[in-house]
Amino acid sequence: MKSDKLWVFLFFSVMALWLFVLISILRLSNTNVLVDREVDLSLPTLVALDFNLLYLFTSIFVFAVFLIGFDKVQRYQRKIKIMNLSYMKQEDLCSIIIPARNEESVIRRTIVTCLQQTYRNIEILVICHNSTDGTFEQAQVEDRRVKAFNLNTKETGKAIALNYGVEKANGKYILVIDADGLMSKDFIENALPLLDEPFVAVQGRCVPSNRNYNFVTKMLSLEDDLWFAPFCTVRTIFGNRCPLAGTGFIIIKDILIKAGMFSNNLVDDYELTYRLLRKKYSIAYAPLSVIYDEKPPTIELMLRQRARWAKGFLSLINKRIATPNDILGNIYWLSPIGILSGMVMFLVTAYASIHNLLFEYFPYTFSYLSLNLWYLFAGMIFILYVLVIIKQHGRKGIKYAAYIPLYIIFSQYVLVITLRGFFVRSWGTTKTTHGFMVKEDKKTVDEVARFK
Repeated sequence: MKSDKLWVFLFFSVMALWLFVLISILRLSNTNVLVDREVDLSLPTLVALDFNLLYLFTSIFVFAVFLIGFDKVQRYQRKIKIMNLSYMKQEDLCSIIIPARNEESVIRRTIVTCLQQTYRNIEILVICHNSTDGTFEQAQVEDRRVKAFNLNTKETGKAIALNYGVEKANGKYILVIDADGLMSKDFIENALPLLDEPFVAVQGRCVPSNRNYNFVTKMLSLEDDLWFAPFCTVRTIFGNRCPLAGTGFIIIKDILIKAGMFSNNLVDDYELTYRLLRKKYSIAYAPLSVIYDEKPPTIELMLRQRARWAKGFLSLINKRIATPNDILGNIYWLSPIGILSGMVMFLVTAYASIHNLLFEYFPYTFSYLSLNLWYLFAGMIFILYVLVIIKQHGRKGIKYAAYIPLYIIFSQYVLVITLRGFFVRSWGTTKTTHGFMVKEDKKTVDEVARFK
């Protein structure tokens, strides 16, 4: 699509401009800079800078707590499993719902891995929603526990398929996974014991299934390493408020119905999370229950998917998502404003740097960090990035951490997807294509999670 090419061009333009600004600032560190002080942007840029610093300090806090608390959360899951041996009787039915739209390349593989669960009392409901390919045919697996439904509606949206699946489900528990999701064989066995007071839902640990496919999937896998497990861990430690990630989570069916089911929002998982939290329910993080999911393998697909998320977050910014006492939840809720603040600082600094290159002076004054402080914070974040990745992957983490400098540049894509989010009209136009793996990754998804 022509529009995709324009957004990809903007993506690379932002990367190039970011590098230019970085190099310009470093080159100016030992020189006197002329500034036109008649134009003063100090106050508005101070507000934007403060927002950036808020998210910087929050990130440092989250990474530090994760490094201390990740082992504790894993030990807790092991302890609960041992204490709740009644789940070994497998008396309660768990309904696995797989919403699928044009997923013929991966749906059968996903169903087969579900059937390999050590927890055997399951049913699998595949909701082939508005599919125009062979998804429904591929979902025909000869096992009485598998039921495929061919659902066609005028509206699009993952929540429509999920709610249909919940209506057809017979289980006490609802497990949601995406059509590309591949669960560790003991996912349910490890997660279900946590579904006791005070928890009504459990989120498994998401791990990329195609990290080694290409450069883009490596970058997005790093992003998962740096944000998913740390954020879920910290949210669990402070109040059992782990967010639902849209795939690899189990929820008590009666509670889900009582809470109002899934809303047809572009970020239905995020919206449901805070609806549950506002009703004083708790959500657990289960790092020993691993769900493998694919990352988009191209810039085009990545920008489409992330723009959909951005649009979803933007659509909820005018609603009070988190409760007033949920500090981290409110910071997360305000992240679109934080990104827009970052965009303001980036554009102000970029224009000033270009102007200085052409005319040898800055066209205005603005607020900024001193270079020494910037070095300090950049060094802290880099070290924490490395430690967080090694914490999750051991020796392999050293190899993954080598890509961090490239990831830091790559991560500026958030500016592009936030802008593109304003133009997203529906879920259907941003559908992510799956089925991109290499042999090295296929071996990974057959392994049991590293932390047992």
